[in-house]
This record gives sequence, C-alpha cells and structure tokens, in this order.
Amino acid sequence: MDNITKKKATWKLIGNIAFWVVLAFVFFYAVFALFTKQDENSSSFLGISTLSVQSDSMSPAFNTGDLIFVDTKFEFADLEVGDVITYKTFVEVDGEEYLIYNSHRITEIEVIDSVYWFTTDGDNPLAVEELVFQSDIFGLWNGRKLSGFGTFTDNFVDFVKSPIGFFLFIVLPCFAFLVYEVIKFVKVVSDYNVQKALGDQTALKEEAIAIAKAQLEAEQKAKVEKVEEPKKEEED
Repeated sequence: MDNITKKKATWKLIGNIAFWVVLAFVFFYAVFALFTKQDENSSSFLGISTLSVQSDSMSPAFNTGDLIFVDTKFEFADLEVGDVITYKTFVEVDGEEYLIYNSHRITEIEVIDSVYWFTTDGDNPLAVEELVFQSDIFGLWNGRKLSGFGTFTDNFVDFVKSPIGFFLFIVLPCFAFLVYEVIKFVKVVSDYNVQKALGDQTALKEEAIAIAKAQLEAEQKAKVEKVEEPKKEEED
C-alpha cells in the first residue's frame, strides 16, 4: 500500500513538473517572439541591442562571429573620434545589394549645416574607409562582447521565429499538456467509478445485513410469542 502511495505521489510530482516546463516553454516563446526584433544581423531584446559581427574588419577589437552590445540612445554631439559606431550600409554579393549593419571606428567628424558626417575605418589594415551620414547610425558600441556568440544568436532567433520553432515551442508543448490533462481526467473518472462501485457494494451489503437482521429479529419475536402464548392460556 505504501509503495502504491509513493508511486502516485511520484507521478503527481512528474505531472506538476511537466506542467511548469510546458508553461515555461510557452512563456519563453511568447516573450521572445513579442519583444525580439531582428533586422539582418542586428537583434534587439527588451531594449538590449546586439550585433552579430560579419567580418574581421575590426580585429582584434572583435572578430567574425562575435556578438557585440550596442547602445541605441546617444547624442551625435557626444560622439568622438575613436568611438565605434554601428551603422547601416550596403554590401554587394553576386551582383545584388544587401543591407547590413557594420561597426567601425570614427576617424573624423565633420558638421555641415548642422548635419553630422562621420568618417569611419576598421582596426584591421585591410578595412575600407567609409563616410557615414548621421541618419544611418544605429548605435554606439559600449565595449561589451561575447566571443563567438553572434552566429549562434542569429541562428537561434531565426529558428525560434520559424514555423518549426513555433511548432516545437508552442504546438508540441501545448499538445503534450493536453494529452496529459486528458489522461489525468480519464484517471479521475476511472477512480470515481471504482469508488462509486465500491460504495454501491458496501451499501448493498449493509442493506442485506439489515434485512437479514430484521428477519432474524422477527423470527425470534415469533418464537417468543409462541412460547408465551400457552402460558397465558393456562393462567386464564
């Protein structure tokens, strides 16, 4: 009996853990999908903006595949020569132009009619100098990075927001939870029917015992009356 009770408690614990795991998956996906914005190799989650580095033009500061953190709230007047800024630029691949985010160090600042122009260059001697207009600037590198984490982040965000990711993080957990609840419901109904059957059997037994007891008492009473009746006639 103790083993059965322990097994039931174990299965109940497993069920509760599964429920919270499913809930955590759904919550994680909802938060991540709602609050993550991805634009090419740049991602933003709950106000934290990151950039997946696509080249070694800023080596050794950071390299291809690194994930750097970018502050998007800044003033153009506060930018200085030596700062690393992230900006929109176009690259040509197989005759087609693609918009990406690049990060280079400011080498010169020029203000023309209250408009800022920034000359940038990479730390790598092979990098190409670029002229960046203020409206193309996305943010300012704050010096933090995660080495080799940029490629993983890009692939992970793409996966989570893909149909397969939706299936794994939402559809599959919800289906598993539904199956668990159905099994749990069937078990509750089954236990109820068993208890009801046992209760009915107990009630029938008690009723049979009561009937038998009543019959026995009636027979005993009849016997007593038969014995006492001749005595009464003699007294008369």
